[in-house]
Amino acid sequence: MKVLIVASEVFPLIKTGGLADVAGTLPKALIAKGCDARIMLPAYPGIVDKLVDVKQGPNLGDPYGFGEVRLLTGKSPENSTPFWLVDSPHLFNRPGGPYLNDQGRDHHDNHRRFAILSWAAAMLAQHGQLMGWQPDIVNTNDWQTGLVPAYLRTWKQRHPPVVFTIHNLQFTGMFSYQQYLELGLPETEYRLEGMEYYGHFSMLKAAIQYSDAITTVSPTYAREIQTPGFGCGLDGLLREKADHLSGILNGVDYGLWSPEEDTLLEAPYSVKSLGGKTKNKKALQKRCGLEITHKKPLFGIVSRLSEQKGLDLVHRIIPAFVEKGAQFVLLGSGDPYFEGEFKALAANHPDQVSVTIGYNEPYSHLIQAACDFFLVPSRFEPCGLTQLYALRYGTLPIVRATGGLADSVWEGGPDRPQTGFVFYHSHVDDLSYAMDRAMTLFSSPKLLRQVRQNAMGQDFSWDRSAQEYLGLYERLLGRSLSVLE
Repeated sequence: MKVLIVASEVFPLIKTGGLADVAGTLPKALIAKGCDARIMLPAYPGIVDKLVDVKQGPNLGDPYGFGEVRLLTGKSPENSTPFWLVDSPHLFNRPGGPYLNDQGRDHHDNHRRFAILSWAAAMLAQHGQLMGWQPDIVNTNDWQTGLVPAYLRTWKQRHPPVVFTIHNLQFTGMFSYQQYLELGLPETEYRLEGMEYYGHFSMLKAAIQYSDAITTVSPTYAREIQTPGFGCGLDGLLREKADHLSGILNGVDYGLWSPEEDTLLEAPYSVKSLGGKTKNKKALQKRCGLEITHKKPLFGIVSRLSEQKGLDLVHRIIPAFVEKGAQFVLLGSGDPYFEGEFKALAANHPDQVSVTIGYNEPYSHLIQAACDFFLVPSRFEPCGLTQLYALRYGTLPIVRATGGLADSVWEGGPDRPQTGFVFYHSHVDDLSYAMDRAMTLFSSPKLLRQVRQNAMGQDFSWDRSAQEYLGLYERLLGRSLSVLE
């Protein structure tokens, strides 16, 4: 089976969030199961230099007057995963990130940039036999690739089935009607039953409307987005598409996130030999200038600093838990208000609170390994990856029961061993009570060890997730290739 994964970011080439981790790891897992999986990504600055065996592919011309488009081929030096790069220098070779310019604002022509990514993927899906490789399945990701099924459907020709994966419904890829007119799409599809979205045009809605199957990154999130509270105005359409909607929990690349093999740690450890975890805790305390002790519970946070992530709740409870003897280590960036408030807490409690603004991949590994508990109090969380990493490292997650957090962390029950702590409402009292339960467990070393071993024994590998994607692909291929009625 030939599978094309289309994404706007792919780890380790370029990353702003969890989408990159998924887009970089799912193809490897599919290849391990015998698929011919390839990734399509824009040729951002520096991307070509990170691949090997790069070759010029076909010139696709200048379809909408945005600049010439060429495809390049290359391979990952780490695992030989094949790539198709969409090379359009006028659109992609510029300062800044994949979505924001070097002043931190949206690129003014994002509608053009990601329309061309989608158009190139649709061309490969439709005419790949002319380019030496044509996919049987196209799996697109988030609004940046939302026009792939729209182009294929409006071209009114047979084409491979398209799966659209929603990583976060909040980002709708919304643009104006005038911008819609630039993208080579029929005016007849700018309507409520098409791509119109509250007086604008939404690439996300286009994908939901025209894809053959829709997935989200957890089963609970698939249910949540069909409700007004989580549906971003698309819940009605998603309920209409419920028969084509499913949730597949993201996986973890245990080759990168495993305390037995992680070279970024002070000391390795395993579910059977936890001594190295104490060494990592001491190393983190020393690095952060905290009191070096194994007798105080250490809470870790690696997060974007925003209200959506529940960081306002954390900020409000830290002083009370500092008084109870807890330590906190935070790595993250985001809302300047939260950045300032957390830095002030660290300045007021230098022996018990450490705050690092920014992101540092090696440091995040040490936090995962060294801490006793890991805070993920999100108001909503489509999947979440940090809690999955924390489980593997025996750093017990404290999560709100939403999205993938609800699907991956349990506080016990008749059929599930305790692997962390769960609360249900985004209130300070609910989070505080969950943290109190964690501190009570910390005071019982034998029970703490058992729950850590429960957590570390969970399997959230990509092997499991990839098998679910593969099953979906096979079901779609059991039908005829997609045809517009």
